[in-house]
Amino acid sequence: MPLHKNLRAAIVLSAAFLLCPSGTLRAQTAPEAVSRIGAVDESSLATLKGNRHPLATAANDRGEAAPDLSMERMLLVLTRDAATESALQNLLARQQDKFSADFHTWLSPPQFGDRFGASKADLQKLTAWLASHGFRVNRVAQGGMTIEFSGTAAQVKEAFHTPIHSYFVNGEKHYANALDPQIPAALAPIVAGISTLHDFRKKPASHVLGKATRVANTSL
Repeated sequence: MPLHKNLRAAIVLSAAFLLCPSGTLRAQTAPEAVSRIGAVDESSLATLKGNRHPLATAANDRGEAAPDLSMERMLLVLTRDAATESALQNLLARQQDKFSADFHTWLSPPQFGDRFGASKADLQKLTAWLASHGFRVNRVAQGGMTIEFSGTAAQVKEAFHTPIHSYFVNGEKHYANALDPQIPAALAPIVAGISTLHDFRKKPASHVLGKATRVANTSL
């Protein structure tokens, strides 16, 4: 599966999974998540491969976008370590097992973040790093797995080492990153990718095939 689809799946899971129906919480104490980010060295970079939109091709490229192009609501998508991911999958299985004490015992988003999200220390380091490059941090998801931020094309180019280009596709102008973004290697263990470095929108899966008609006084 292409990485941009994996990023969408990660966003959906971190933002919407394990929502808590009223009255079904069970108090649980989560151990403090371990920090996974070391000292950040901007000269040592890692490439986030697969973080380009499939329509951002050379054939559609119309050159670099204006530096002051506003880029809103970008998402830094995070990843769990193997042990935490295994614990999450085990909980999901128990929640669907009617013989388990965890059957239909849901977590609120903050509880989910405490147990399965990034550590508070790492979230602080990531938001501080984004701010150091001039981005505005809009919010950190309660699930602790995405950070929403905004800025300009120039800031994206400086921080993530990829220019934002204009693309002309099916009669419409779009913008997107021209290269796979790069981040400091110290952030690579926790950053899965960057969603919405482009303005291509998902097309609806449903299509209108025609209008239905009904013959009067019949069940047809």
